[in-house]
Parts: sequence; C-alpha cells; structure tokens
Amino acid sequence: MTSQDDIIHQEILQAALRLYRKSGPTKVTMDNVATATGRSRSSLYYYFKNRDEIFQAVLDRIAEDVAAEIRIAVTVAANLNDKLYAYCSTKMKTTAEWKRVFNAMDQSMSDDEISKHTKLMDALHKKLIYLEQGILIEAISQVGLPHDRSISNAEQEMLAFIISSAVRGIRREVYDHNDPHDPKAAAALLSGMVAKWLKS
Repeated sequence: MTSQDDIIHQEILQAALRLYRKSGPTKVTMDNVATATGRSRSSLYYYFKNRDEIFQAVLDRIAEDVAAEIRIAVTVAANLNDKLYAYCSTKMKTTAEWKRVFNAMDQSMSDDEISKHTKLMDALHKKLIYLEQGILIEAISQVGLPHDRSISNAEQEMLAFIISSAVRGIRREVYDHNDPHDPKAAAALLSGMVAKWLKS
C-alpha cells in the first residue's frame, strides 16, 4: 500500500524531472521544484536535504523504472530465446529514450557542470548494469537446460556481462554513430546465438 509520503515523494521527483528536461539539473533550484509541485520550499526539506539529493533520487528512480520495464518484458516472454530478445530489444529502446533526455540536459550546462553530471551518469550506468545483469542471470537460471548441461554461477555472471555489453555496443553504434544495421535483427541474432549455446 502506498503512503501519502510515498505519493508526495514521487510527485516531487516527477516535477523535478520535468524541470530537468527543460532547463538541465544544474539550473533547477529547490524553489523551482517547490513551485512546480505547488508546495512550499520548507516542505520539500522534509523529503530531501537539498537539490543534489533530489537529482540523485531522480536518477535512482530512472534506473529502477528502466529495470522494471526490462524485467516485465523478460518475464512475459515464453522461452529462453524470447526472454533474451526481450531483454536486448527493451534495453535498446529504453536507453535510446533516456539518451535523448540526458542529451537535452547536457545542452543547457557549462563544461564544469557537464563534468559533475558525467560522474553522476557513470554512477547511474553502474547501477543499471547491476540491475540488468541480475535480470539476465535470473532468466538464464530459471530456464531449463538439457539434463547434461550445467552452467556455473561464474559462467552466468560472465554471460550476463557479455550480453549487456553487446547490447550497449549495438545501441551505441546504431543510434549514436548511425550504423546502418537493423538493431532488431542484431538483437535477434545475439539472442539466438546465446540460446543455442546454452542449449547445446
């Protein structure tokens, strides 16, 4: 059950994110967020110590939302190949969407502000890797393998690392560097290769 505090907390984060999209996080003050939520500045301090803490909470929420979207797609997929494809395609879609948001934020920042922002983005990146690899490991471990086929925890972790790294590479080349390859076809090939290896 969601409490009133939880609802207000999320309203603050949503309002802050809307402001970040428009002006960039470094330009958004506690007063701006208070006005956007229709609350007093002093009431915000009940939930957050300062604007940096709000921004960090927004990044944490983004990571959790991205992971939740991927997890849902993977969970409803019928078999191993479909689960891997669901991970790959959903990851590329969500990353492309948020990349546009973060690029818009960067355009409103100075070089010093971008440097600080980059450190926070690196932390977000690491958190996403951790959450997403957990989803992959769970999917791999839950799918039945041939009776004479086993995969250790270390192999599961390595495989999750390889898949997530490959997806990031595909997304970067296609969306950032305009590579002409079809990302869905690449995701399907990667998923099929991994599923075949696991079942061999």
